[in-house]
This record gives sequence, C-alpha cells and structure tokens, in this order.
Amino acid sequence: MYRFRGTYDYSIDDKGRVNIPAKFRKMLQPAADETFVITLAPGKCLRAYPQDAWAPFEDELHSRPETPDTLAYKRLVFNNVSDSQLDSQGRVLVPAEQLRLVEIRKNVVLSGQGDFIEIWDTDRFNATFRTVTTDQFDDLFFKSVQSSQSFKNGK
Repeated sequence: MYRFRGTYDYSIDDKGRVNIPAKFRKMLQPAADETFVITLAPGKCLRAYPQDAWAPFEDELHSRPETPDTLAYKRLVFNNVSDSQLDSQGRVLVPAEQLRLVEIRKNVVLSGQGDFIEIWDTDRFNATFRTVTTDQFDDLFFKSVQSSQSFKNGK
C-alpha cells in the first residue's frame, strides 16, 4: 500500500516532463515497474497512479454498472490516460493534451493522496487549498465523517 503524503512545487519542462519527488520514487514497489498511469481527476487536475495501484482502480471502474453517466465517465478516463515510465532523472512525461485539458502551463504542485499523486496547476492549487480557513477545515472534516458513516451503513 502506498502512502504518498505532502506537497511539492515543481515545473513542467518544455517537453512536458515533471520531476517525481525522491520521497515518492522511493515508495514505488517493483510491481509498478517505475511506471505511472496518468489520468484526469476531479478538480481540474491529474492523478498519477503507480502502475500496480492503477490496476485495482481500473478493475473497480470496469465493475460499475453501465449507465449513461458511468459510460461517459469511463470514456473520459480511458480516452485521456497515459503510461509514463520514470526517466533516469526521476521525471515522467505528461502528454500535452492532458496538460491542456486541466490548464497546466508551467508551475505545478504534486500532492500526495495516499495511493496516488495529484498534479495541479500551482495557481489553482493555491486558490483551492492554501486559502482554507480553520472553519472550512472543520466543516469539511465533519461532513466527511458523516458521509463515511453513511457509506458504511449503506445509506
């Protein structure tokens, strides 16, 4: 199980490559084959899953019932997914189309989210998360706990 935590500021180079923090690279399991699967994510950012962590997500996605919404979601995910192997300098290539879709230009924040890494445009990340107040945190915390309890109880 992965435990990607923390945030790191980087930039995308002219070829679309971004460094993966050494702390994150050290956590990769051999089964990941030094490869990240990169796809769109909520909030207008990207998610980078180690290859072996992507497989359970993909399995779960395939198991969802075929409704118009799930079919549309699956198409968006699978039409905008890429595999990117770490290069010798610890970078992954993010395709230009993915960068365009989430409006990432140059500066990015890599945010550890447990079993995946989010890649955010720095300005969007700062506007969304670095301005959170204690009151907002408390509200989100309690709503999250309530939602989690409802999910566990099948409601």
